Amino acid sequence: MVDMVKVLASKKETVYGTDAAPTLLANAILTRNFSATPLEVDALQRNLDSGSFGATAQAATNARQAIRFETEMAGSGTAGTAPPWMELLEGCGMAAPALVALTSATQKFAAASAPQSSLTNYHWIGNQRRKGIGSRGTFGLNWTANAYPFLTFAFTGMLPTVTPFDVNVPAAGDVARWKDPVECNTDNTLIELDGYACITRSLEINANLDAKLRSLIGARYVNRGDHAVSGKLSIEAPSVATKNYLQTLQSNVIVDLSGTHGTVAGNIVEIGCAHTQIVSIAEREEDKKLMWDLELLLTVGPGQEDLIIVAK
Repeated sequence: MVDMVKVLASKKETVYGTDAAPTLLANAILTRNFSATPLEVDALQRNLDSGSFGATAQAATNARQAIRFETEMAGSGTAGTAPPWMELLEGCGMAAPALVALTSATQKFAAASAPQSSLTNYHWIGNQRRKGIGSRGTFGLNWTANAYPFLTFAFTGMLPTVTPFDVNVPAAGDVARWKDPVECNTDNTLIELDGYACITRSLEINANLDAKLRSLIGARYVNRGDHAVSGKLSIEAPSVATKNYLQTLQSNVIVDLSGTHGTVAGNIVEIGCAHTQIVSIAEREEDKKLMWDLELLLTVGPGQEDLIIVAK
């Protein structure tokens, strides 16, 4: 029997599809809600005519691996040093963080013409080790009141030719680089849309990145594809005399979205898009308060500025 003990190590590749050999000592990922499909395949059919009814055998092709997990969203502990989840974001289409010593680490999507980063992911279920190379994926983030902020990741990777699966008892993982987050609440968190400080239930942002396997004659890889960042902001509806988001929706006005979480240097995270559009507003009731669920589109600006994440 295999125990359901889940461990992940992930490392950025220097050469695409070449095993970066992550270790649990240096590259452990502190996950939650981890799940995996260790082997996905497509069916290669022959569709031969025969003299009888019944199924004919098929072959497996386009072998790949899929993993999904969440990580808590906290700083690195030192302003100017990138938190470990920023390396995972590089595997999801974002550029390497720009560092300002003792001040900030800033990350945004890489340009369409830029080389695409990739990860090698080793994950263990009990003593079964599964390897994925050339991994790329998509991500989302969630800031909900009275909960810890977190990121969601979904990666697709190829299988190495040699020992993609083996028996390997995982070593103790070093997760010291993963710092404790702080709760999303009034003391720690500020979310503004068009300059108005929203009374917020939750903010969700999804990259919607199209990462999938391309298998051709002469090349086989996981392609990053395009992205279209969307969001959902759930707030107490303000008086239209204070902030008229209905008019903003009707007039197709582009506004600024910004969020700051954390108060102590080394554990402050900022997110923002200066080119945000409200695309719909849905009403609901919560504790006899009027709530609005604003669907957002984070549109691209100069220099891939549809979503900017800063750790301070």
